[in-house]
Amino acid sequence: MIQVFEPYRKKLPPLRAYFREFWRRREFASQLSIYDDKAEYLDSKLGKVWLVVNPLFLAGIYFLLVSVIQGRNGNTGFSTLCHILIGLFTFYFAQNCISIGAQSITRGSRLILNQAFPRMLLPYSSAHSALRQFLPTMPIYIAIVLIGKLIFPNANLPGLNWNYLLIPLVLISLALTSFGLALFFATLNVYFRDTTKLLNYILRIWLYACPVLWLPEVLTGWHRAFLYVNPLGPALAANSRIWIEGSTPTAAQFVAMFAWALFAMLFGGYFFLTREREFAIRV
Repeated sequence: MIQVFEPYRKKLPPLRAYFREFWRRREFASQLSIYDDKAEYLDSKLGKVWLVVNPLFLAGIYFLLVSVIQGRNGNTGFSTLCHILIGLFTFYFAQNCISIGAQSITRGSRLILNQAFPRMLLPYSSAHSALRQFLPTMPIYIAIVLIGKLIFPNANLPGLNWNYLLIPLVLISLALTSFGLALFFATLNVYFRDTTKLLNYILRIWLYACPVLWLPEVLTGWHRAFLYVNPLGPALAANSRIWIEGSTPTAAQFVAMFAWALFAMLFGGYFFLTREREFAIRV
């Protein structure tokens, strides 16, 4: 029998079989994220407390820069602090999903060399880790808002309303966008190992380009286009609109954030899957 070895060509694997196997092994990704979380905070005295303390410290610093120095009163200043807090907590969810996911393939090189499984499970595990790090920050934020409303009754923060039911939709679109970007950067990092180092600077600049330290309303006229060309911009703007104003996100924000989610998943997924078979010889 003659066996012919053809040159490697970038193409999609059989998608139905691939995602069937991906779904069958999803528990592997969940357990891997739990293991990675435990390993990350093994030598830390405070452990996972840093998940909340770190963004709280940063929020205090940014609040000092953008509010206190400008001489705003207590009520306006507290609303600004709440906007910065929810913006930072949500942005760090996206940032962790992207940055941890970007390293997932190279960090999982031993698994890739010794086991046969859908490689997309590794970035998916990183997304699990990002979500596990994000969830503990929400009770802290809600507690700060409730206490702040007692201290600053005129802060104009909304009470509970039906718009809060839209928050899961916003977070799902943000998670899909971040996961798609993680797939792209994880693949890029296999070929160019400096990708993660450069990504640290990109994400730092990305924070200032997102409506976290500033309100979406500051962009008027054609400048509002900058909000929608930012993959994370529409979701973060919609998130702030719900939490801070108690209003329904605009139709443009809904369309843009789900369009970015769809584009990121299709582009990142295609870029990842067509090169997945090459990972074993490059990691």
